[in-house]
Amino acid sequence: MQRFSTDYAGSDDLDEILALTNEYGTCNSFSLAASSSNTVVAGRANEDQTPSYVALQETRGRIGALEAEIAGVDADIENLRKLRATLVSEKQELTKRLEDRHQRGPSSSKQGINRNADASNGAIDYETEEFEWSGELKARMKAVFGIDNFRLCQEGVCNANMDGRDIVCVMPTGGGKSLTYQLPALLNPGCTLVISPLIALITDQILHLREAGVEAVMMTGSTSKEESRDIFSRLTQSAGVGKNRTGRASLDGDVGKEIKLLYVTPEKIAKSKTFTSMLEKMASAGKLARIVIDEAHCVSQLGHDFRPDYKKLSILRQLFPRVPILALSATCPPKVLKDLIFTLRLKPVVDGKAAKSDGTVYFSAPLYRKNLHYAVLPKPSSATAAIQTMTDYILKTHRNDSGIIYCLSKKDAETVAAGIMETSGGRVRTGVYHADVGDKEKEGLHKRWRRGDVKVVCATIAFGLGIDKGDVRFVLHHSMSKSLDGYYQESGRAGRDGKDADCILYYRPQDASRLSALVCGEVEGQDKLHDMLRFAQELEDCRKLQFAKYFSASSSLSISAWATNETDALARCGHCDNCKRPPETIERKDVTVEAWQILRVAAAIEGDGGRVTLSMLGDLVRGAGGGAYGVGGGKRGKSKEKVGLDLTAIAGSKVSLAKDDAEALLVHLVLSQHLKESFHSTAYSINVYVQPGPNALRLTRWSREDIMSGKGPRITLPIMKRAGKKTPKQHKNAEAGPSNIQSHLPRGKPSAKRRRSAKERDDAEDDYFISDDGEAIEDNLPPSDEEGGDDVEDFSRQIRRIDKGVFGTLGDEDEDDGDGDGDGDGDGDEWAFTATAKSQAKDKFTPKNAKRRRIEKPMMSSSGVDNNVIVLSSSE
Repeated sequence: MQRFSTDYAGSDDLDEILALTNEYGTCNSFSLAASSSNTVVAGRANEDQTPSYVALQETRGRIGALEAEIAGVDADIENLRKLRATLVSEKQELTKRLEDRHQRGPSSSKQGINRNADASNGAIDYETEEFEWSGELKARMKAVFGIDNFRLCQEGVCNANMDGRDIVCVMPTGGGKSLTYQLPALLNPGCTLVISPLIALITDQILHLREAGVEAVMMTGSTSKEESRDIFSRLTQSAGVGKNRTGRASLDGDVGKEIKLLYVTPEKIAKSKTFTSMLEKMASAGKLARIVIDEAHCVSQLGHDFRPDYKKLSILRQLFPRVPILALSATCPPKVLKDLIFTLRLKPVVDGKAAKSDGTVYFSAPLYRKNLHYAVLPKPSSATAAIQTMTDYILKTHRNDSGIIYCLSKKDAETVAAGIMETSGGRVRTGVYHADVGDKEKEGLHKRWRRGDVKVVCATIAFGLGIDKGDVRFVLHHSMSKSLDGYYQESGRAGRDGKDADCILYYRPQDASRLSALVCGEVEGQDKLHDMLRFAQELEDCRKLQFAKYFSASSSLSISAWATNETDALARCGHCDNCKRPPETIERKDVTVEAWQILRVAAAIEGDGGRVTLSMLGDLVRGAGGGAYGVGGGKRGKSKEKVGLDLTAIAGSKVSLAKDDAEALLVHLVLSQHLKESFHSTAYSINVYVQPGPNALRLTRWSREDIMSGKGPRITLPIMKRAGKKTPKQHKNAEAGPSNIQSHLPRGKPSAKRRRSAKERDDAEDDYFISDDGEAIEDNLPPSDEEGGDDVEDFSRQIRRIDKGVFGTLGDEDEDDGDGDGDGDGDGDEWAFTATAKSQAKDKFTPKNAKRRRIEKPMMSSSGVDNNVIVLSSSE
């Protein structure tokens, strides 16, 4: 309120006071009147719409309705409580019944069955007990699959499957893992979901099941949209939540039949929410009988074949808590098993012979397969000779048999397939399988191979896991596997019918460098490759015992896994190459002096700043090429120069070993860490060089005289004794199949002393090509497009020297390097290095359509230089 400076109460001006009072009074009266007027108007409006007594009645009515609704909810709650109590009671009764069943042992259709001793403790023996479904299982197995008897732990896994248990099963390759879920799927209601890693495996299983009259379908990236819609519609219809929209037979099955097995890849589970939503509906309707994870070791990063999408399968237990899971593998050591159980969120394992009701039932079977005959044979150094050797072996030993040839790269698979077809004159019909082959072509090849129209499949590791073709009589490895785990699985494709089969590895030490480049970035890649090399280099120990010792040491698997009913785990197999080879054909030679010489040379090269590959070092220490090597570097080797090596001053003399024995010793020194590998990355490849390792000083600190007098540690190496001069016909590698191992076979070329023709000399020494950074490296070193890896340029396309008569139609055009000169050299530098023999140009042929970099840019000096000398020359 306004403060007044004048005291009007004391003023005589009464008129002025009255005037001021009237002014303020009028304002306040107006405000109050306006407010009262608004209220009255609003009240009258409300009174005009709803009389107060009506509103009162409505409020009372609403309260009554709410009270009635609350009472109804209370009644529903009470009913739900009663329903819950009933369900809990029923669950308890069923649980007790199940526990009682486990206490008593399985119900039997026969009398006088021997119960497992642990049955009284609530455990059950799934492998030996009889169940109410046992008769039906055996009858269906005979009628559908034509199998009379179970093998290994198949029956136990089927019983646990029928009992609705989570299962982990480890069985050897070819042991019959697929039957353990396919047979129960026929008896259980609903559909069994099978998660498998490879399209080839899925296609093989589908064809096999269709032939047996089992309704099986697949949904993969190669499945058409129309097929996928039909399958999706049939599955949702089976769950009672959809209809068949087409009203006709599916392109991938008979719409009138219930789908019993659905095959998918792990990517389908990991990336398709629509698909997993459909599976949830099936599970809710009780139509998802079981989830099977084949090749389950792929789940674990500790396994030899980890796949990221497999790890995402951990969501399965969360999405389908009541659907039992079966995990299958051929190689699942304890550390991988532990990681697998954790990743898939399964309960701890219990033994299948004494399985309590709470836990994941674990089954395993002996890994040794006595019908497989293993052998490691020398691989010729030239591509032409290697293919001729394999062709001769197939024609002599398995002319009309089915087989697989595993190759390291896609290019190798294509080259070997065409080469064998050409070399055999069409008598060996071959096919190619790798990741770049189209899905339709893969399926067509698979069918032709199963029918016998194609006898030999040349493939990368994309083909074969789980392939169910029983009559594969041989598996050849054109190159080593990256690990002994992989080799065991790949070779296990042979002899699935239980009959004798051959598993042959063609090996030469130079392959080690190429594989080292491929695995250098993998976890434990080098260690696993070194174990594979030890296997390949071994000339005395039984192959079965080598497998047993490896898996026992690397995977903590019990040695007993390699025992059979007939033989002890540590007994020699008696039929591998090392068992059949007479002991007198092997000489365990003291090579300490030669090792000392090699290490001294390697140290000298390293001291000069040089870099050499394993094969180059093997040539240098033997005096090949006059002892010259390159040092320096720079872009495309501009600052590189040739340095002479005085072997007499450095090592006392050249190494007196044959080429193949010298390279075998080099690999031995790498495995014993006297030498070590170093890796140099280029724009397209990883080159592998060797240099002194941590154990080199154990030898090099001694003088040559000390070593020769017996001082210092000793190094021995088993070497095949060589016979005298023989004709080429007596040295056919094909005659040394595992069923007819010739004890006199050398490691490599027919005879170290026999004078070779110019062509033979070129083939044997044709080990180098020029990489894009100017380094002279081995023709087999750079990693090509290995299956499952990043796309890498296949250098063999740039300069592959093969005989025109065999591969005349396989020429590859050089890839444009972008510098506009069309020569493929990258930047047009005038200097380059080569280790090509000077006699090569007149004796070699090229594929019909290929462009030769060496013809366009000659890099070999025309002066008289020894073969294999690294020289510097100017391009014309």
